[in-house]
Amino acid sequence: MRTVTAFYSALAAADGETASALVIPEKRGQGPFNEASIHAFFGAMSQPLKLTGTALRGTDDVRVSYEYVTNEGRRCQGRAAVLTTYVFGKTLVSRIKALDGC
Repeated sequence: MRTVTAFYSALAAADGETASALVIPEKRGQGPFNEASIHAFFGAMSQPLKLTGTALRGTDDVRVSYEYVTNEGRRCQGRAAVLTTYVFGKTLVSRIKALDGC
């Protein structure tokens, strides 16, 4: 859960480099894990992303809930299943699946 919490803390700070470093190497820099995209999206918030809950569902399955408000006023209260994997001596995010939200 520590890795998932650190990942969402990096998103809250719009720190794409730190967030991406917590993702498995083959997904870094691509799509939603692109450092510039993370910075651009999460940096444009009137209320930054806030992790509102975490729950361990298995060895490498963490459920998260979060909220944020964009500069355009769009409010999001979402949930996701975050899968992790242990590689290179570290636990890294391998997949995020939205369960409901924005």
